[in-house]
Amino acid sequence: MTDAAPGSPPSAGGLTDTPAPIDATEPPTPTTTDPPVAVTVSPAPTPSAGSASTSPVGIPVIGVAPAPEPAPAPGPAAPCSTTLLVDTTAHRLRRTEDLLDLTLTLLGIGAVLILAIYARQTTTGVTQDVQNALAVVLRRILVFPLQAVEGLTTFIVPLAVLLDRLLRRSWRSCGEAVISGIAGYAVAVAAMTGLVTWGPAALVMGLTVTASGTAQLGVSTVFASMAGLLTGAGDRNSSTTMRSGWAALWVILGLAVLRGALTLPGAVLSLLLGRTVGLLVRYVFGVEDRRAHGVTLVRALRRAGIDAVRVVRMDRAPEARAWVVTTDAPLGYTEQVREQVRDNPLTSDTPTNGAGPAAPSTPDHPADEIPVPAAAPAAEPATGPTADPQAEPVASPLDPRPSGSAGANTIRPATDVDLAAVLAEASSDALSQKRASVHRMYAVWDSAGERRNVTLLDADRQVAGFLSNIWDQIRVRGLSPTRDLSLRPAAEHAALMTMEARRAHVRTPGLLGMAEAAESVLLVTDHVVGARSIRDLGSEVDDDVLDQLWGQLQRAHTAGLAHGSIDASSVVVDEAGGLWLLDWASGETISSELSRRVDLAQALALTALSVGAERAIDAASRSLTTAQLASIAPMLQRVVLPSQTREVMGRRGASRQVLQDLRDALVALTPTADAEPARLNRFSTRTVLMAVVALVAVWTLLARLDFQQVSAAVSQANIWWMLAALAFSVATYVGAGLTLVAFSPERLSLWRSTEVHLASAVVSLVAPAGVGGAAINLRFLNRKGVPTAVGVATVALVQVVQFIVTVVLLVVLAAMTGQSTGLTLPSGWVLVAAGAIVVVAAVVLVIPQARTWAWAKIEPTYRQVWPRLVWVMSNPMRLALGVGGALMLSLSYILSFSASLWSFGYTVPFAVLAITYLASNTVGSIVPSPGGIGPVELALTAGLVAAGVPYGVALSTAIVYRLVTFWIPIPVGWLSLQRLQKVGDL
Repeated sequence: MTDAAPGSPPSAGGLTDTPAPIDATEPPTPTTTDPPVAVTVSPAPTPSAGSASTSPVGIPVIGVAPAPEPAPAPGPAAPCSTTLLVDTTAHRLRRTEDLLDLTLTLLGIGAVLILAIYARQTTTGVTQDVQNALAVVLRRILVFPLQAVEGLTTFIVPLAVLLDRLLRRSWRSCGEAVISGIAGYAVAVAAMTGLVTWGPAALVMGLTVTASGTAQLGVSTVFASMAGLLTGAGDRNSSTTMRSGWAALWVILGLAVLRGALTLPGAVLSLLLGRTVGLLVRYVFGVEDRRAHGVTLVRALRRAGIDAVRVVRMDRAPEARAWVVTTDAPLGYTEQVREQVRDNPLTSDTPTNGAGPAAPSTPDHPADEIPVPAAAPAAEPATGPTADPQAEPVASPLDPRPSGSAGANTIRPATDVDLAAVLAEASSDALSQKRASVHRMYAVWDSAGERRNVTLLDADRQVAGFLSNIWDQIRVRGLSPTRDLSLRPAAEHAALMTMEARRAHVRTPGLLGMAEAAESVLLVTDHVVGARSIRDLGSEVDDDVLDQLWGQLQRAHTAGLAHGSIDASSVVVDEAGGLWLLDWASGETISSELSRRVDLAQALALTALSVGAERAIDAASRSLTTAQLASIAPMLQRVVLPSQTREVMGRRGASRQVLQDLRDALVALTPTADAEPARLNRFSTRTVLMAVVALVAVWTLLARLDFQQVSAAVSQANIWWMLAALAFSVATYVGAGLTLVAFSPERLSLWRSTEVHLASAVVSLVAPAGVGGAAINLRFLNRKGVPTAVGVATVALVQVVQFIVTVVLLVVLAAMTGQSTGLTLPSGWVLVAAGAIVVVAAVVLVIPQARTWAWAKIEPTYRQVWPRLVWVMSNPMRLALGVGGALMLSLSYILSFSASLWSFGYTVPFAVLAITYLASNTVGSIVPSPGGIGPVELALTAGLVAAGVPYGVALSTAIVYRLVTFWIPIPVGWLSLQRLQKVGDL
């Protein structure tokens, strides 16, 4: 044979003498020499154009003989790692996502019914347009094939879905699919019966379709049953069969509309009815837990670079158990690792009998993945040992390669572990098992003995957080950053915030690794040794710790970061006394000034709960500037505080007192601070109630409106009495100005005070009755040099005096409703009302809980008003002027209301008219509504009707009264507001 060229592979005969060269990229081979029989020389391959022994045109190269490639030496088996896992057994989940889908589906059903009633012509036209896509002749030709396709599809799709579930050994989902299909059929039948029996005629006509000359309700029980079966079988993307089944359902649904068997609303309603039942079944029975557990969790940790020896659940984990997990997954990300299997090694559809672990259902493997047999403990484990420790472990379903090793990717119960000791070592004061956590938390010890903390973000909890975030964005302006619905962007945002905080030299645990597994993403961070929550330390918190908190926040804010959720769980102190800021997932990298002010307010409220308001303010004043301190006061509201802080504060009244104490302390420290809470809520429960009440009131007025009666009353109206009503309306602002001048500690101009009350007419357009005027008065007093605390007390005193004068006037007038001109016993309904008030007052005074509740409501106002009342009582002239102004205010309103009625030619005794006005206006003002719009008009109209005034005249009177006392002053008040702001009085 010709000598080999330099560098060419050795000959076959030399392979047994000379070791083959070792590739640097392959793992090192053992030092022992392989026997010759293990290296068998294969026949020489057929020369090709690209071989080393031929030229580019196929001519053999002289002196070079083709030689076979040496067989690569078998590499060592992947090392197996053993991990002790302490965790709860996975159980079936009631997902928030299913509940959200159910809610949206019910809303869709409502929308379809509304469209069928009020948009019948539109839906009918759309259906006809769709049907016209097929010509009449073509539709006649294909009518049998279309029906055949629908029939075959309705038979094949359910059969294929059920077989798919059975072949995957998902017995429970198969049963749920059958239940959902049957229930969908039953619900569709019940819906059809209910619509025919009790449905409005317009709705029935909108859903009726004429087929073969017969009119019938266009709701398909077959399609509802199919939709229920597909929904109950599982998620749409769980398998190819499910995706194909939904696609086929949509196709045959469209074909049914094309051939005129269903109307468009009827087809959509059939689908939504079935889906509603399927979602309800899924939520009631729960779905399989596809989050990272067991082997999946350990493999994800190794992929994140952690050689875990012990993994222990830290957050609330009832019925935790110990497991031994064995896996051959390499450390770090490699091309060989694939985690596509979604089966859970800790769950099972069939409970065990205590003799051993039960086999879980076969996972939904993709087409290109080889399923591996699996076994796992049951979802309901027995209290005793569930497996023999000497038994051979079973292969885990998460092994991506068909390995023949017996110990790779397995999980079995651990019977020789002191569970209580392990859990005690993993728990900490900052994150104990008794404290609820949004995410799952684990303590992990690696092979070097280092402890790490692992946070698992789960898809189901991410949906709940996303919904909460959406609600906060709708309800509160500018506070909640946008949160992604998908899990990966949320985890990436948390990682980015952590790294940005570390870059800004904020003391926060460093991020060591991330990995995605099943429907979870885990983040590995450093462990804070001896961490304790700042709230648990209480009075042990020294000034150095408080200074560290404000210093860490300043570093973050200087770098443009905002934390967004500073509470007791995110502020911890280590064993060396260093303060750490945790949980940056809710933060912002490019924060607004409002977000940073919210951080300061949250930190101040947290420290006040721990060390008291005085020390908290002192610590903040040492680190913050005067401007920063002043900016905190308007942010001290419940809406900006994390839920954990609100829970610690307790009920709403107690939290308001804590926040009010902080605001007062800030105002005392910085007298120029504006303590008025900023308007952060776009709306609240009160706002929603106001809108609903206003809508109901307007609807009631319009429903009872007699246009002929109203037009007749308006045509006979006296314009001069209307002008008199307007004049009396102007007098009300003068009376309010007199009361404010009398009770103010600073000398005020009557003209300027009257103008301020006129400007409050603009604010009353968007605020409930009395709230807007109080805010304007407080602002005016602050501008005149009155301290905020004294200004609040003055405004409260003005409102209390006005209320007392109104009640006294109402009682006096009620006593004058008898036949005699003197004071006599009032009428029966007045006595009944007075008796009810006395009974309620007696109950409140007798029952301790009711007495405590009433005093909690009255005490803040009492403490504000009493010092000012003592000061006013010491000056009889001021008291008389204030009471006179309040009396002028009430009488002017009554006279304006009377003039409005007199303008239509009707008269009522003045005492009765006054009582009607005071009672009706009070009732209307109690209902929260901007400016009392709606409830006040309704109450005034009802009061006049009860007094014997025709409805048309009563409504016209209420409208004229509101026109002269509410709507006409608004443009004039806007001009006054602009002028007062220009001169600096507001």
